[in-house]
Amino acid sequence: MFRVSTRRRAGWTHHLRRMVTAGLLLLAAPPAYALQLLSSDNASLEAGGDVKTFMVGIVPYQHALLPTDPSARGLFDVRLKVDGAVGDWLRVTLHPNVFASFGGGAGGQGPGAVARLGTLPEAVSLSRQLVNANGLTVNARIDRAAVTLRLPHLDVTAGRQSMSFGSTFFFTPLDVVAPFSPLVVDREYKPGIDAVRADLFTGTSNKLTLVAAYAGGWNLDGIILAAHLRTTVREVDLGVFVAEVNRNFVLGFDAAGDVLGFGLRAEGTVTVPPDGRTPYVRAAAGMDRRMESGLHLSGEVYYQSVGAARPDRYLDVAALPEFQRGQLWSLGRYYAAAAATYELLPILTVGTSCVANLGDRSALLGPNLAWSLGDESVLVAGGYLTLGDRPDATLSPDPDPARPIKLRSEFGTSPASLYLQFKAYF
Repeated sequence: MFRVSTRRRAGWTHHLRRMVTAGLLLLAAPPAYALQLLSSDNASLEAGGDVKTFMVGIVPYQHALLPTDPSARGLFDVRLKVDGAVGDWLRVTLHPNVFASFGGGAGGQGPGAVARLGTLPEAVSLSRQLVNANGLTVNARIDRAAVTLRLPHLDVTAGRQSMSFGSTFFFTPLDVVAPFSPLVVDREYKPGIDAVRADLFTGTSNKLTLVAAYAGGWNLDGIILAAHLRTTVREVDLGVFVAEVNRNFVLGFDAAGDVLGFGLRAEGTVTVPPDGRTPYVRAAAGMDRRMESGLHLSGEVYYQSVGAARPDRYLDVAALPEFQRGQLWSLGRYYAAAAATYELLPILTVGTSCVANLGDRSALLGPNLAWSLGDESVLVAGGYLTLGDRPDATLSPDPDPARPIKLRSEFGTSPASLYLQFKAYF
């Protein structure tokens, strides 16, 4: 049992570290102990997983800083999912994951790349690089390793887990704990983050979520603290959010509901940086509609005051700490996004998406086609086409190291990419 001292207020990070570590190490207990724990009549153990393969190709445009020939990279992802439960009061989740990459150097870097696991800091190192030679890298990681204790009106989860806040899809201002870029092809699994999470339920529609997540250290610079209060008013979900992220103070809101068959959602945040910079606003709003014909439409608009008003200032935004940590992914100020999917046949679905920077008139188009090969497998083909002005093709004989090239648009800077994905579940 953990004992929290009330005499030393400065010792709370020590107890937080012990809680996260205990949650992770409990899952590394000997198999015999796990079998004994799950041998009772009210216990259960389920195992499954999936295998995914990707072929990602980059088609460069002509520029002095880009390779002249197309390149390709193969990606292979295997995930085992183990979920155990003891009655209604204890749940255990464990997801070992092996990720392999091989081929050309640029194949997995442009739009269309999958989410790279292992990029988040780890309170307990559960990642290993198995192979790194001749263009082949193989990495193993425990991507989920969490224990959930369920009490009356309270769930407490400790360990490595997925973490999301907010209600929008393309642009997610509230998702500051472990943000997920909308440019990722496969969004099925969000990389796990080491955290302690408490969900308190009151009444029939009220939920308070408290989170302490490890972000690289055991001080305020390396821990993310967040609280999210959510309630329902006349079929509309409303939320208030507050967080401390690497000493940035974040205050936000979110709302989601259905009106006349349309799904409406919105969220926004105000962030106060610790280094004297001007506080900035991020806000997104969108709607979606699913029709009986099988057509599903969705769209969003987004604004961030921290973005650059001109393309020649994009590199300044890219140098911000929030961008380097992955909490920001866009460089401009005004954006719009839309997506459409249509079921041509029960086994064939066609779709497309578009993310546009309205300030520089550049866009990223993402057509795709999904073919269901059976109950547990699917083949997806698609790509990302980039529209917009390319970077300045002339290179200065004495370039400024801070601005090695002159950007003229955001999405026009990236090359086009194609991908072929196969997913099988077991």
